[in-house]
Amino acid sequence: MAQKILVIDDDNHLRESLVEVLDMEGFSCTEAANAKNGIASAKKNKPDVVIMDIQLPDSSGFQICQELRKFSKDFILIMMTGRFLSAEEKTQGLSLGADEYITKPFDIQELSIRIRQLLSRKGITK
Repeated sequence: MAQKILVIDDDNHLRESLVEVLDMEGFSCTEAANAKNGIASAKKNKPDVVIMDIQLPDSSGFQICQELRKFSKDFILIMMTGRFLSAEEKTQGLSLGADEYITKPFDIQELSIRIRQLLSRKGITK
């Protein structure tokens, strides 16, 4: 069974492109355009991986991270950012439970490899 990935980003083009490529890579993807729908989707569908933008109109990736970690320790949480993050911001995200950071623009193939590595470390394989 394909691993499930949830992509939370308000940038429609990026979110849809990411979902399309990750689907082609063999993952089963769902998507959300805001934090509220993303958190609800994660709780309902229990994805293996959640990829979220740090800056969303209705919340921050940090808050999503915190909320999802309260719900489950099993998610792999990957935060995306379009700007340089300070050491404090990265530390905050990691302490709230983020597993990885990626900076936009990024190579989707590289992201796919990172996802597979994180999944295999957690013992989640196809």
